[in-house]
Amino acid sequence: MKYGVLFLILTLVVAGCIDPFNPSDANKDGKYLVINGFLNTGGDTSYISLSRTQGLSDKTVPTVVTGAVVRVVGDKGTTYTFTDKGSGNYFLAPRSFPVTENFMLTVNVGGKGYASEYVPVKQTPDIDSVSWRMYQSEGKMNFVVNTHDATGNTRFYRWKVEETYEFRSAYGSYILVKNGKIEPRAENLTTCWRTDLPGNIMIATSAKLTDDVIRNYPVVTILNASNKLLVKYSLLVRQYALTQDAYEYWDQLAKTTETTGGIFDPQPSVLTGNFHSVNNKDELVFGYFSAVSEKKKRITVTPADFKSWYPGSFPSCPSPPDTLEFMDIRSLIDDAGMIIGTIDEPPPSRYLIVPPVCADCRRMGGTLTKPSWF
Repeated sequence: MKYGVLFLILTLVVAGCIDPFNPSDANKDGKYLVINGFLNTGGDTSYISLSRTQGLSDKTVPTVVTGAVVRVVGDKGTTYTFTDKGSGNYFLAPRSFPVTENFMLTVNVGGKGYASEYVPVKQTPDIDSVSWRMYQSEGKMNFVVNTHDATGNTRFYRWKVEETYEFRSAYGSYILVKNGKIEPRAENLTTCWRTDLPGNIMIATSAKLTDDVIRNYPVVTILNASNKLLVKYSLLVRQYALTQDAYEYWDQLAKTTETTGGIFDPQPSVLTGNFHSVNNKDELVFGYFSAVSEKKKRITVTPADFKSWYPGSFPSCPSPPDTLEFMDIRSLIDDAGMIIGTIDEPPPSRYLIVPPVCADCRRMGGTLTKPSWF
């Protein structure tokens, strides 16, 4: 989800036709402040990011806000100041927070002040399990989370996930042209690792159930056409308890930002959150501040775990290998093509060439550096 965009992307029905809804405020670049983050009361670092809103059609990275003074303030006198890391990011080192105190976040930047409402500290229950479920007929794999609160005090839940996986390129390229000569390639460009941070909003509630239990909530769906599960895949799930107000905010935000804009979708609205401008009551501020502990659980799988089902598809190359004579290959650079093999007896007179995306896994968003914990 792109937090730097005004949350106004539905459509109106006029005279029997569906026309784009373009409120004037949605096109005012760089006007409103967007505050993203929460107070981590569970003994880990808290992070806040600041940016500016932008037009709905603007595909650039949102403008970040630096040089702000960010503080968390308790209703019993506790005050902590975040450290500016640059690039619009601010952090507060781990510490203990009294669960009996309510907290608000304040931001001062450019001579203007912004503040959230006071929110209570929510204690998040442990994640009971993270597991997977195969749906072979549908060609997909679901990773699901289970949790409960025996005290019945949670009821409203939110999750965020982090996917890390190892994958391969379609071909291996082990030689290259350097200074007009064929030499062994020093780097292995066939194996990469990648981490994805899906931005979809994942929430659930047990408010209508007798027990405070969430069973088999799907946090990730991986289609058989993906290559995420082919070698090794690790999923980190982060869980948060929500207040009812916070749940309703995230629920409405999901409906506003993740619908298709059909005629039966919710009508357009400006969803701001629990922040306000101290100086100007009419100025919009976007974001929702919570004070909550974070619980984590990781699951790591390989194809051997799935036994009866081979997950995923090997990467394919968009075009078949081309053939170049030795005289033509001496000026070849990796951006133009990569050598994956030779033809004829040694010394070879012809070489097989593919586009870089087929033999350099970095071109598919990967890195050659394996995570230390993987």
